[in-house]
Amino acid sequence: MTDLEYLFDSHTHHFDSKNRAIVQLTGSFPEKLPPFFSFGIHPQENGIDFKQTEEICLALNEKKGFLAIGEIGLDNRYNTAETQEESYIFQLKLAAKLNKPVILHCVNSWDRCRFLHEKYAPGTTLMYHGFNKASITDSVLNYPKSIISIGESVLSNEKLQNAVKLIPSERLILETDTGNGALIDTYRTVAEIKKLSLHALTELLDQNAKRIFNYE
Repeated sequence: MTDLEYLFDSHTHHFDSKNRAIVQLTGSFPEKLPPFFSFGIHPQENGIDFKQTEEICLALNEKKGFLAIGEIGLDNRYNTAETQEESYIFQLKLAAKLNKPVILHCVNSWDRCRFLHEKYAPGTTLMYHGFNKASITDSVLNYPKSIISIGESVLSNEKLQNAVKLIPSERLILETDTGNGALIDTYRTVAEIKKLSLHALTELLDQNAKRIFNYE
């Protein structure tokens, strides 16, 4: 890949993204789907209809652009631990059934998220999206099925910048999530931290994306 306009964005909520982006779909989405997308029920959501969720996933699985299940996971800021875990397990099983990587939403719940992934979807990749908790970098990397996805917080978070130095390039990918910053700025910052040219980082992360999400 040579055109930097087409940087790979591993997770975004922006349907108008100009990058090659995995757009997060929720319960309602447009008839015209983006080129690449994921589908999942966020841990903030209550009252998930498991049957309907599975039907949606099976229908989306007929589309070439359906690359991942997510974002799903656990978040201890919400007082719904039991419901969250039930939803997470159900969707992990779907990821295993459809052989899709998982885009993980995880807040102060890494050990439990990892344990459940290992139990219910061990053959899938677990992409820890929006990673910004530098203190658990080693713990996440010690789980061989994990990939770390970093967003624009790396521009100003010095601890995260130091953590990026420790993340093997083949375990790294970048995203915009809900941020309004330009993805190119995140790429430039990470390239500088990794002491790589922007072109070299772009090529490397493009190869990572093709391997993780199995697309051409």
